[in-house]
Amino acid sequence: MNVFQSLMHYGSYALAFYALYVVAGSLAFGYYIWRRVYSAPQAKPVPVARSLRDTDSHLG
Repeated sequence: MNVFQSLMHYGSYALAFYALYVVAGSLAFGYYIWRRVYSAPQAKPVPVARSLRDTDSHLG
């Protein structure tokens, strides 16, 4: 009977730590998704190239 009580005791600890692991993982994943979806879009620099065939080049 002592073995059964020990298994139940340590099993309850294992279950509690597993539940904490699942809750913490869910919160971390939800935070990651929330940051990816609701973060402000980053401004990407656009290179500006001069065109040799400018439309005003005929005004000269």
